[in-house]
Amino acid sequence: MNEYEFLESRIEKDLLNKLSNIKFYYKGFHNYTFKVDYEGKTCQLRVPISNLVDHQVESLFMDKLPGVYYYKKGVLVRKWFEGKTLEKVNLTLKVQKAVIDKIKEFHKIEIDLPAIDLFYYGKGSKKYQTYVEKYNNDAPLVTCHCDLNLKNILINEKNEVELIDFEWVRKANPLFDAMSLIHMNFDSNLVKKEFKISQNRYKEALYVCNEFSRMSYEHIYKDLLLDDNKTQLHEGYTNLSYVKNDLFIQKKQKNGFNHLNKLEKFSNLDITENVIYEDDEVIVRHFINKIPIDFQNSHIRLKIAQKLATLHSSKIKLIKNQIAKRIKFYYKENKGHELFNKTFSAEVKSKILEAAKLLKNEIPSHNDLNRENILLANNNEIMFIDFEYSSQNSKYFDIAYHCSDLDYTIDDEKMFINEYLKRTKFDFDYDDYYATKAIVCLYGISWSLTYNPDFDFTWLVKHVLNNINYVDKFLQKYCKTGK
Repeated sequence: MNEYEFLESRIEKDLLNKLSNIKFYYKGFHNYTFKVDYEGKTCQLRVPISNLVDHQVESLFMDKLPGVYYYKKGVLVRKWFEGKTLEKVNLTLKVQKAVIDKIKEFHKIEIDLPAIDLFYYGKGSKKYQTYVEKYNNDAPLVTCHCDLNLKNILINEKNEVELIDFEWVRKANPLFDAMSLIHMNFDSNLVKKEFKISQNRYKEALYVCNEFSRMSYEHIYKDLLLDDNKTQLHEGYTNLSYVKNDLFIQKKQKNGFNHLNKLEKFSNLDITENVIYEDDEVIVRHFINKIPIDFQNSHIRLKIAQKLATLHSSKIKLIKNQIAKRIKFYYKENKGHELFNKTFSAEVKSKILEAAKLLKNEIPSHNDLNRENILLANNNEIMFIDFEYSSQNSKYFDIAYHCSDLDYTIDDEKMFINEYLKRTKFDFDYDDYYATKAIVCLYGISWSLTYNPDFDFTWLVKHVLNNINYVDKFLQKYCKTGK
């Protein structure tokens, strides 16, 4: 079915006759959007495709909206705004401030609308109910968009901002829209300042909005995720991953070593995109719009060290590490790999395996911190992804993984470690670190070869063999003490 045939089945003939130059633009959960000419004017045509929205409320708002040429039962023709959606721009502080100013202006619109029903998708936990009651009474309700996301906010080269898609516009606490900005990776300090939010109110409001979103996917949207309007990503070895509009969707492919911690544990640490919804089969979060990252840039390296320090210093608790168990499994999988077994003797492999059994479970660790899992988001913040193999582990493990993967010089490595230590105040034993580096690299090599037998591991070999004497010391030290 082409665009014209689709519209012929969805909108009135009189309206269709006034349209020309019809171009499909975007499909969301509730609507199709087209760019059209309407009576000589370039316009947005929005056509509903679901019955999940009460358009009667939206119709009340349309009278207040400039540039609306037609509105009937959710079908909207509105003057086209020439700009980019937020996922296509860098979220500089200037851009963020312009968006916030537009939203604060939107909140001042005087119109009689029903209040948002924060129990629309379910009653939630006792904590949720308590916070909702407090949240509904701690500030005057204003006109809120209530569905702000990267696709619903446009900005042009003059930094002018326009909001679109008002199906969920309601009276609400202004913090509802403010927390939506946090979900889009706006600077939390800027949001708190502009909306005058205390730290305590911020935590409570974010909890309410996160739970509201989670329940919406649990009860309705999870069944709409994997339709034909998605793009499969082909990075990584394990899971099936997709992008749908501004969402990242991951279908879990479990292998006994992964997905043993709920990824929501890492939410609100400012090191990754928060989870919107997760169950035994799927993870949903906002897609991270990345920009090119230069790992040779010392400023970038320091930011990575700072984010790693945040993870390792956090109070979250994960399962104990299974590194030794995994290494043993990967050795077995690679028993017929000629180059692997020629490069690493049985004695080396045995020492590494025994040392891996002695890794301390002292901090929450990513355990797969290769360069593909470190992104520079469009707000210029470092983000880690793919925490599926995370566990408690040695504080040295992630550092060694990262520094080996990027083959840091000794000086660069020490600069990275010093920045990390400034943020954590941990003690640091370089002998233990170099032993862990050997463990990490043989673990990474053997793991990669199970998925790709042609994996080129030559640049990592030196990090194993040159540090094997530290593995000997490590074994003597911890086998003697029983630690």
